[in-house]
Amino acid sequence: MIKFFRKIRQKLLSENKFSKYLIYAIGEIILVVIGILIALQINNLNESKKEQNILNASLNSLKLNLQKDIENLNDQIEYNKTVLKAVDFSFRVISLPEYNNLPLSTFSDSVFHVATERTFFPNTTTFNSMETGSHFQWIKNQDLIQAIYGYYAIVTSISNLTNENNQFVKNHIEEFTYNNIEFGSLLPNSNPYPKKRSPELNNTSILRESAVFENNLIGRKFRSNAEIDRSEDALTKAKELIYLIDEYQNANN
Repeated sequence: MIKFFRKIRQKLLSENKFSKYLIYAIGEIILVVIGILIALQINNLNESKKEQNILNASLNSLKLNLQKDIENLNDQIEYNKTVLKAVDFSFRVISLPEYNNLPLSTFSDSVFHVATERTFFPNTTTFNSMETGSHFQWIKNQDLIQAIYGYYAIVTSISNLTNENNQFVKNHIEEFTYNNIEFGSLLPNSNPYPKKRSPELNNTSILRESAVFENNLIGRKFRSNAEIDRSEDALTKAKELIYLIDEYQNANN
């Protein structure tokens, strides 16, 4: 093809047909420009297709992360419901007359969950990767982008809340139990060399007569309820986000 155009140019020049040569040269330039534009368009289409394939893979991975979050959020809710049951039982122990002067070790299993800890960590691997790789600029739906960022703001706040609640347990409930309750009575096998224990240290009166313990229970109750409320909100947002991603993929694939 190049030889063909060269022969035409040489023939026009040899025949001194400069005006025709000029018209021909302009036409040739236009053809070259058109060819370049077509090549650029094809390259842009290929790049766009490549970007969409990467984005689609990232969105699929994001849905897997969300499914795992849903499992973990459900576990977090069940954990806090167990804590609330233990708190309620502890309120009964310190308030109702039928528990007065009973051995505290009788209820150790029931009140144990008041002092347990559990941390929630959202699955942010794909989200962080999408941010690093600037994948969000390829999403053509601003509502979807806002929904993704909104969801991860919520689960990050839940993670922070669980850390605060765990610290509350350490600073208040654990400190109270270590300072006021004799674990040798509650856990008879913990010390391999048993000795006689004071009966007052294995009695519900330790809890019943303490305003500090009651305050700790109230604080634990409020904090567990807050975790449940936020976790349920995050569950709803996670399911909505999976639906939005599916809709977007169906519309753009």
